[in-house]
Amino acid sequence: MPGPTHASAKALVALLKHNYEHHHAFFNSRGFHNHATHHLFAVYALGASPQLLQEVYDTHSYQQPIVESPEPITEENFSEHLGDSKYYSAYLAYFSTYLLDHTSAEALEHFVFSSEFNYVPGLQVENGVRGAKHQPEMLNRLLAGLVHPFIHVAYGIEFGVPGQVAEGLAQCSVHAAEQPAILPYSLFSSSTSPPSLSSLSLSDISVQSLTPKKPTFAFYRKISESPRLTRSALGVEPGLPGYSQILPHAGPIILDLVHAWSAGWLQDVRGEAEAEKRLEGMVEEVIWGNTVWFGISGWGARGKEAINADFFIMHLVTSALFLPTLVLQASLAAPAPALDPPLTFAHRLLLLESFLATSAVWYLTRGNPAVPIAEFFDSPSTAAFLTSPSLKPGKERKVDTSTPPDAGSEPLYSGGPAWPRVFASSLLHDNEHLCKVIRSLSFFAAKWGNRPAGYYVADGEEKGWEGIEKLDGTLFVRTAGLVMERLGWVAEGKEERNWDRDGYF
Repeated sequence: MPGPTHASAKALVALLKHNYEHHHAFFNSRGFHNHATHHLFAVYALGASPQLLQEVYDTHSYQQPIVESPEPITEENFSEHLGDSKYYSAYLAYFSTYLLDHTSAEALEHFVFSSEFNYVPGLQVENGVRGAKHQPEMLNRLLAGLVHPFIHVAYGIEFGVPGQVAEGLAQCSVHAAEQPAILPYSLFSSSTSPPSLSSLSLSDISVQSLTPKKPTFAFYRKISESPRLTRSALGVEPGLPGYSQILPHAGPIILDLVHAWSAGWLQDVRGEAEAEKRLEGMVEEVIWGNTVWFGISGWGARGKEAINADFFIMHLVTSALFLPTLVLQASLAAPAPALDPPLTFAHRLLLLESFLATSAVWYLTRGNPAVPIAEFFDSPSTAAFLTSPSLKPGKERKVDTSTPPDAGSEPLYSGGPAWPRVFASSLLHDNEHLCKVIRSLSFFAAKWGNRPAGYYVADGEEKGWEGIEKLDGTLFVRTAGLVMERLGWVAEGKEERNWDRDGYF
């Protein structure tokens, strides 16, 4: 997208450096995340000027200062201070040093995906004892906290900023390991882990067919229809329970569904190129599925608003933006940048599956609502955002066919493109998440916006959502317009509003 300039890049780097040197990963004792750099990267990519970048950064003046940790982090004591926010600066220094002579991909392979940084057999863990060893569980920590450590690391990889990657890994290290039910130790034990999740190599995959596969969204339909995942089965009510409360029951069910989803995608693959192409389809399904959960389910539960713009499910869209960068080969990730060379196939697959499982549990905590696809695409209330407003609504422009237009002619009446209007208000709105979700939706529209209705109708037995024949590439611009309507077209003088937090009930 055009917009960034040399001057804005220079301003961005100065502000990122200031945050790195002065601010903690959390802005309060409850572990709420520092979003300053996320906000800066998003508005920079959308074309923010140096002045706007500074103004954006100033809105984050409430950050907690970084303080010196009680002791440095070393290889010997790495696991002793995991989950302890007092050691953020020590972990930041440790990862910063590592990244001086290692790539971001090498850092992820070693610290996030290796067995030794996830599960150490025989380790004596003393819960609650200061300075005791902890199971590292680094992938678990990366996807904890509504996937904020993942988002932080991914911004650094996308924009090529090692300091941001170091911050993200340090934030990951001081996070609690919140979700063992979907990231069990068995994933990192070669004797017990499912082939699709840990030790997959292309030689393990049967060689039968080169038939291309499309997303079916059958996984997402099963989440909606499983009697074991209903609100009553999980005890989900407005305000209760939270993510950690439903994980023990829902987690193993979700994990089984994810295993089946992955096995279905990788069935009958022949060769490396075919495997990579299947992985591209899997990423496409997760991005579309999470956007449907946010946009269409939110619209269906809108009440008197344009959309129920759920704060928590919104994160499943802003984080999905980085799946092409981290999961796909460079040639398939375009127009997104990607790690090159990429992570191993097995680790990219594990990341995607773990992300999908995390997304599904978060969706269940918000009420697992209906997904009214046909109604969404048939509704004038969503079609209204396919263009910018007409200059003269309801009027037909009279055309003089006897002469060509000149400087005195009237402008065209039809609405112009939708996205410039969306970008303008998302840049000026001071909520740091709005520009992030708009940037994500605009990227998805650039990549898949020309998908026609009917494209995702399944040919085989795996049926997707009801109304799937209506799903098309306008999903992203319709959702973007609805979100702006809910949060405020501030560039047009409208009131600034905020996200919904009551769930889909």
